Amino acid sequence: MRHARALVLASVSAAALLIAAPVFADALLSGTVKSSDGKAMGGVTVSAKPDGGTITTTVYTDEAGKYYFPALPAGHYRVWAQAVSYKTAKGAADLSANAKQDFSLSPMADAEATFKQLPGNSVLDALPQRTPEEGRMKRMVRTVCTGCHTASFPLQHRFDEAGWSAVIELMKNANVYGTFVGGDRKPSGILDYHQKELAAYLAAARGPG
Repeated sequence: MRHARALVLASVSAAALLIAAPVFADALLSGTVKSSDGKAMGGVTVSAKPDGGTITTTVYTDEAGKYYFPALPAGHYRVWAQAVSYKTAKGAADLSANAKQDFSLSPMADAEATFKQLPGNSVLDALPQRTPEEGRMKRMVRTVCTGCHTASFPLQHRFDEAGWSAVIELMKNANVYGTFVGGDRKPSGILDYHQKELAAYLAAARGPG
C-alpha cells in the first residue's frame, strides 16, 4: 500500500514539473545601429517581418544605438533599420534561438531621395510660404489635399504646371476614399476654382527642376 502511494505521489510530482516547466518557443532579437563612421544612432526604427507573414514589428534604438525586440515566434525574419537622410540597411535573422543583428547606416547623397523619406507633416512644412499668396496656397494643400492621404504621397513626385493640374483634376473628382466619382457628382468647388494657381504653386515648389 505504501509502495503504491509512493508511486502515485511520484507521478503527480512529475506531472506538476512538466506543467510548470516553461516552453521557450519564442526568441529574442537585439542588436546595435551605428552610422558608417562608427557612432551610435539613437531613435532609429528597426523592423522585423517573418517570411510569408503579414505582421511587421518595429522598435526604436536607445541613446546607445541598441535595440531589443519583444519575444518573437521562431522563424526566419527579414530585418531592416531606417532613419531619415540615411539609406535603409537590410539583414536577416533566424530566430530558432536568440539572435543578434547589427546595422551600419550610410548617409544619403541624394537630397531628392531624402525628401521622399520625410513624413507628411515635414513635407508640408517644407512647402514655401514666402508671400501671403504662397501661404494661402500652402494652407490649401494642408486642408484640402490631405483628406485621403498624407501630403508626402503626391509631393514625393515632381511635375510641371500641366502635370500638377492633371493631378488636381483627378483629386477634385475623387471622394475621401480615393474613388473617382466625377460622373456622379460635381467636382470639389475649392480645387476647381483654385486649380490653375494651385498647380502653378506646386510646380514652383515641386517642379521638374
